[in-house]
Amino acid sequence: MYTEENAKGRFPLRDILLKAIVVIIFIILIIFIISKLTAPNNSKSAKEDSNYDKVFNQNIALMETAAYTYFTKDKLPTEVGDVSELTLREMINSNLLEAFTDADGKACNVTESYIRLTKNTDDYTLRVNLVCDQKEDYTLTKVGEYDYCEHDICKRDSSKEESNDQKEDSEEPTKEVDITEPTNDTASTNTSRNNTYAYVPNTNNNNNNNNSNNNQAISTTMYEYRKEMPPVLSEWSSWSDWDYNNKRYTAIKCASTDTSCLREVQLFSRREKIGTKNGKPVYATVNYYSYRTRTLQSSGSSDIKWSTYNDTNLLNQGYTYTGNTR
Repeated sequence: MYTEENAKGRFPLRDILLKAIVVIIFIILIIFIISKLTAPNNSKSAKEDSNYDKVFNQNIALMETAAYTYFTKDKLPTEVGDVSELTLREMINSNLLEAFTDADGKACNVTESYIRLTKNTDDYTLRVNLVCDQKEDYTLTKVGEYDYCEHDICKRDSSKEESNDQKEDSEEPTKEVDITEPTNDTASTNTSRNNTYAYVPNTNNNNNNNNSNNNQAISTTMYEYRKEMPPVLSEWSSWSDWDYNNKRYTAIKCASTDTSCLREVQLFSRREKIGTKNGKPVYATVNYYSYRTRTLQSSGSSDIKWSTYNDTNLLNQGYTYTGNTR
């Protein structure tokens, strides 16, 4: 009797365990199916993030390239710790680069994005800061004035420096020989005299080599000059008549060189009678506004000319060296 009741008591427990195992397996299957269904979305999101980063890095590279063009000798900071900075808005207005957008087609922040050059003891630090809708980042690059730079400054390239050092080591120093005063005595032409008067490079090449060197064309190095023409804004129009500020305009004051600000607004308010109530006048503050406008006549440009070194005519006209030669 005791054994039969014991056996009956274990069967319900076994059924419960089996049901629990089935439920657990069912839940695991549901989780697996959901993860499979959502995996493509995660992959798509990762792909979009990768594309956003790619476009972001391309834009920051454009800013860095434009920085090498902008920072000519006259714009380089001179004292250690001095800083020279240019915002993205100023870069676009100066035609250093064209306005760009992020991967979503949204414009980046033109005031908080900038290039900044800081003077160190022996070189400079170039910071390129870019702020867009979904990402903000910057790069720091050591730059300097090196012989191999295409512009006045560039990144330090140790491989080019090693190449120049090897070239200097391989060049033999120019030898000098004594040239004796000419004489009509045939016998003395083969002897060197003590009264030397000039030094010339030692040339042991044969006549063919001498003729070849004489026939070589003389090349002239041309230097690139650049002149930046700033944007041109018209004069301000006259202020408009005062009108009710029903649209709640805010005051706007434009900087003299801000080409994106073409409308200024000024405000005025006073207490006025606006009606009567119970035979008594009712007063309130009434707001007015007035505005004036200007137009952008020229967005500015950059003119490049090629000439010989120290062309005073171009320098007097405001042109400066870019560091490029041909």
